[in-house]
Amino acid sequence: MTDLIAEVALETVRGWPDLALGTRTARPKAWGALAAHGVTALRERLGRTPTDVERRALWAALWREAQRPP
Repeated sequence: MTDLIAEVALETVRGWPDLALGTRTARPKAWGALAAHGVTALRERLGRTPTDVERRALWAALWREAQRPP
């Protein structure tokens, strides 16, 4: 599961570089939008709603990926 979450996080950050930049620079609402895109992508890959643990793991992975310079 960790590999899937890391993959979804990387794909989300690559797919929404403007939101990743906005997250790094603390632009209002950028983090929420990036997280929403990530959760949607994870839901599609799993074929179900992510659990709380999966969602929190994704948020952590997204945050790490968004903080990396492009």
